[in-house]
Amino acid sequence: MKTLAIIFLTLISFSGFAQKGKLSGKITSEGSTVAFANVYIKASDLGTTADKDGKFLLKNIPAGNHRIEISAIGFKKFSRDILINSGQSKTLNIELEKSSEELNEVLIVDTQTGLTRRTPYNVSSIDMQGIETKGNPNGMMGSLREVPGVYGAEFGQGIVKPFIRGLGFSRVVTIYQGNKLENHQWGADHGLGINDLGIKKVEVIKGPASVLYGSGALGGVLLTQDDEFYKESTKFSGNIGTTFNSVSTGIRTYASLGKSFENGIFIATDLAYENHADYKNGNGRLIGNSRFNTKTLRLHTGIEKENFQNKLSFSFNDQNLGIILDEEMEDSKSLATSRNDRDMQLPFQEVKDYLLSYNQTTQHENFETSLHLSHHSNNRKEVEQDFDLVDLGLQQNHSFYNARITFPNGKIKHSLGTQGSFVKTQNIKNSQEFLIPDAEIFENGIYYLASLDIDSWFFQGALRYDYRNVTADASSEELIADDFILPGNPENRKLTRTFNGFTGSIGATKKFNAKNQLKFNFSTGFRAPDLAELFSNGPHPGTSRFEKGNDQFGREQSLQADLSYTYRNNRFESTFSAFGSRVNNYIYFTATDETLPNENLEVWSYLQTDANLYGFEFELKHTWLDQQRLETKFSGAIVRAEDLKNDRNLSFIPPDNFNLEVGYFGLKDRSLYAFSKLRLVSDQNRAGLNEETTAGYTLLNLGVSKKFNLGNDQLETGITVYNALNKNYVDHMSILRAFNVSSPGRNFMLNLKYNF
Repeated sequence: MKTLAIIFLTLISFSGFAQKGKLSGKITSEGSTVAFANVYIKASDLGTTADKDGKFLLKNIPAGNHRIEISAIGFKKFSRDILINSGQSKTLNIELEKSSEELNEVLIVDTQTGLTRRTPYNVSSIDMQGIETKGNPNGMMGSLREVPGVYGAEFGQGIVKPFIRGLGFSRVVTIYQGNKLENHQWGADHGLGINDLGIKKVEVIKGPASVLYGSGALGGVLLTQDDEFYKESTKFSGNIGTTFNSVSTGIRTYASLGKSFENGIFIATDLAYENHADYKNGNGRLIGNSRFNTKTLRLHTGIEKENFQNKLSFSFNDQNLGIILDEEMEDSKSLATSRNDRDMQLPFQEVKDYLLSYNQTTQHENFETSLHLSHHSNNRKEVEQDFDLVDLGLQQNHSFYNARITFPNGKIKHSLGTQGSFVKTQNIKNSQEFLIPDAEIFENGIYYLASLDIDSWFFQGALRYDYRNVTADASSEELIADDFILPGNPENRKLTRTFNGFTGSIGATKKFNAKNQLKFNFSTGFRAPDLAELFSNGPHPGTSRFEKGNDQFGREQSLQADLSYTYRNNRFESTFSAFGSRVNNYIYFTATDETLPNENLEVWSYLQTDANLYGFEFELKHTWLDQQRLETKFSGAIVRAEDLKNDRNLSFIPPDNFNLEVGYFGLKDRSLYAFSKLRLVSDQNRAGLNEETTAGYTLLNLGVSKKFNLGNDQLETGITVYNALNKNYVDHMSILRAFNVSSPGRNFMLNLKYNF
C-alpha cells in the first residue's frame, strides 16, 4: 500500500511538471540583435531580460493561451498571443520595429532615480550645445530661460538664481555631476557656482520632486547631463572655442578633449577661462563693479561596459564676482571706472568650488543598481573694506550619497533608494563679520518608487521619509568675541533642531494614440529652513541690512496638482500644462520698521506664511517647408501667487512672459542656421510686500551660425545679438530692482568653435 502511494504521488508530480512549458527565441531588428529587451507574459509574474545577443528563455509557463509582450529602448512594443501545450518547448524569433517616439518615452531623465520621459512629472529638456548660446554671460541660466515656467533672479551678469513656477532660491535643487548642490543656498545674492562647460543638456522637472531629491526640491529640479562624446571615439577628439561679448568686452575660451580605449576605459577633460569688464545698460551707462572672471577645470575617467558603467569626475571652479552696490545709479557713488577695466575692485565675492564625484550603474538579469558618492568643498568670501581682509566668509564641506536598486521585470517596476548628506559649515577665521553660526547638518531619506505599464496607461507612485538634524554652534572664539547670540542664548552656545516627515506622489500618463498624450500628477514637497533662515543674527556685508532668522520655523510643506496635455504629429507639437500649489509655512524675507542706530542698519527678518501658487505654461512648435527647414516656436508662462495669512500678493513672483522664435536651416547640408527670438515680458502689477510695480519690456535676439567641414573635422562660427533693440529695462526679478539698476543692453556675441 505504501509503495502504491509513492507511485501515485510520483505520477502526480510528473504530471504537474509536464503541464509546464518553455519559450525561447532571439530578438532582432533590421538584421541586428536587440540586447537586453524586457520579455514577459502578460497577467502573470513571469518575465526575463534578453542577453547581449538578444536571446531569451522563459521557463515554467503554464499550459494554455498567453500574451507575450516585449519592450526595448528605441523600439515599438511587441505583443502576440501564443499557445503553450503541456511540456512544450517553443521557439519564437521576434523582429522589433524601430520607433523614435518610443525612444523618447523610455529615454532616461535621471540615472540616479531611474526616471524616464514617460513619468507623470512635467519634464522639459534644453540642449546646451548650440553655438548661438555658447558662452552666455549668465551661464547655464541664460539658456534655461527659454523653458516655459523657468525664470532667473539676477544679481548682475554672473549671478542668477533659478525660479520654477514662482518658487526659487533654495526651493530649486540643482544636480550637477550627480551631486546635489548646497553651495548656492546661502543668501539671495549668491549664484549656482557652475557654468555650461561640458554640459550637453539640462532636464527641468517642474513641481515638487522632494520624494526623489529630498529637501529643497519644493519647486523643481535642474538635472545637468554631461556631454560624453569621448565615449564614442577611440581616438582623441574634442573641441576648442572662444566667445566675445561686446556688452562687457568679455572673453571666454574653452576646450574639451577625451577618448575611449578598446578595453572600455575612457579619459576626458574640460577647461575654460572667462573674463568680463563692467557691462553697459541700454542707455550706454557702465554698471560699476559688474565685472567678473571665472576659471574652470573638469577631469573625467571611468569604464563603459555592457553591464557595468562607472565614472569618476573632478571639477574645480574659481570665481571672482564684483558686487553691485545699492547706490550704483547715483552718479556720485557709482563704482564704474574705464570701459575695459577688469581688475577686481571692492566689494567682491571670491568663490572656490572643488567637487569630486563617483557614479556607477550596473545591469543584471533581474535587477539594476545605481550608486553615487560625492564630496563638495565650497569656500566663499565677501571682501568689502580691504583686499587683505575677509568681511564675511564661509567654508562648506558637503558629502552626498545616493543609492538605488530597481527590479524592472514583471508588470510592476519597483525601485528602492536612499539618499543623504552631511554638511559642515564653518565661518572663516579672522572674518570681520559673522552672519550665521558654525553648523553641522545630517539628513537621510528613504524612498520607494513603483511604476505600472498597462497598455496605453503608465502609472507611477512614490513614498519617502526624511530625517534632518541641524546643530548650530556659536562656541568658537571668533563668534564669542563677536557677541554672536543663538536664539534663547543657550549656556553651551549650541542649538539643535530636527525636521522629519513623509512626502509622496502619484500620477499617470495616458497615451490615447500616437498623437495625443495626457499626464496628471499629485505630489507633495518639503524644504527644511536653511541656516540663514534659522539662525541669522548679524550684518550682511555689501548691503545695509542686519539680518535676523527664526529657529522656531517649521519645514515648508507643499501639495501640488499638475495636468499636462501633449499633441504631436509629423510637423506640429503642442504642450499645455496647468498647476496649482499650496505651500504651508512659506518663508519670506522682508524689511522691518526697526533700525540699529549705532550701525545705521535696517533690520530684515525672515517670516512665515501660507501661500497659494497657480498658473499654466504652453509651448507650440511647427516645422515648415521641405526637409523641415523652417521652425517656429511660441511659448509662455503665467504664475499667480497669494500670501494667504496677510491677504496680499506674494513677493518676488515672475511676471507673465512669452517667447516667439523663428529658425531657418539653409543650404543643402543644413549647415547654415539663422534665427530670431522675441521675448515679451508683461508689466508686473501684482506687487507684494515691500515691492513696487515693474514695467514690462520686449527683447529681440538675432543670430546666424555656419558649420564648415574640414575633412573629418568641423569649424563652427556664429554671431548672436542679444537685446538687439538696445532696450534699457529693469527686470522685476532683479535682486537690485529696488535700486533701479538696469540690465545689460545690446550685446554682440561672436563665437568660434573647432570640433576635431
